[in-house]
Amino acid sequence: MRSRIPLLFVAAALVLSACGGGTQVVATVTDGDLYSFEIDEQLVEELSASNGAIDSTRFATDLRNTIVELITIARAESDFSITFSDEEIDERAQQLSADNAAQIEAEGITDAFIRRVAHQQMVATALQELLVEQEDPITDEEIDGFVNETIRSQTEACASHILLESEEDAQAALERVRGGEDFAEVAMDVSTGPSGPDGGDLGCALLSQYVLEFAQGAFAAEIGVATEPVQSSFGWHVILVSERTEPDFDADLVRENAETVLSTQRGQNLVNEWLLAVVADADVSVVPEYGEWVSAPTPQVIPPS
Repeated sequence: MRSRIPLLFVAAALVLSACGGGTQVVATVTDGDLYSFEIDEQLVEELSASNGAIDSTRFATDLRNTIVELITIARAESDFSITFSDEEIDERAQQLSADNAAQIEAEGITDAFIRRVAHQQMVATALQELLVEQEDPITDEEIDGFVNETIRSQTEACASHILLESEEDAQAALERVRGGEDFAEVAMDVSTGPSGPDGGDLGCALLSQYVLEFAQGAFAAEIGVATEPVQSSFGWHVILVSERTEPDFDADLVRENAETVLSTQRGQNLVNEWLLAVVADADVSVVPEYGEWVSAPTPQVIPPS
């Protein structure tokens, strides 16, 4: 299945050698001696995904993307010598256009935007590869953790729980169960969760649907035996799993693919961190009538009121 064309912000880069000409300058971007840009209305509008009119909110978003992409392309080149020829970018853009022809026609996506996404993908891939190369190799422990998490997230469990606000209260409920009281009756008596009136019954569901701590507890639980209290953002859980079914897939195959998946995830995270850092380094000034630049916690242009 073909994936939809993304409007990338994180890990984005754009081929821009100069600003457009003849229209109002809306922002300036500098970073010492590394680069200096002026961005005008025409450039932002040309790089919008849409051929239609752009309101002030949409313009602010497109301006933010343009600023971030200008910074990214300049720093990718200065920091890592990442550059692509016009021919390389055009070739990738043509492939994107061919792969997403129906979406492009339906949404009126411009050729300039397609070229923008093509270059984004090329620079993002190059950045990921270079940044990952600078890190330590993926460890066996990380691979084991990935395999276990994959199995756990696809495991279905039929479970009940007693939810309480404190560990002390949860431990007291557990002692009642261990003392011979029926789990469901204790849940109906003291559980603060919405399943309490139903004896704590949560039904059967994939563990990926629960918060991590609960999922880990239910995955490790002995069938038919109430667990020690497990803390999550909801409170303290005493969990009882009556049935658990692990996914029917080849764990060895998951392990074989684990390093590739983990390396990709690590690369994306490293690029995100790098991008936020280089954007923070920049001196950005937006003309007030077009919005206000804010760099933290997430770079954005706040539309004028």
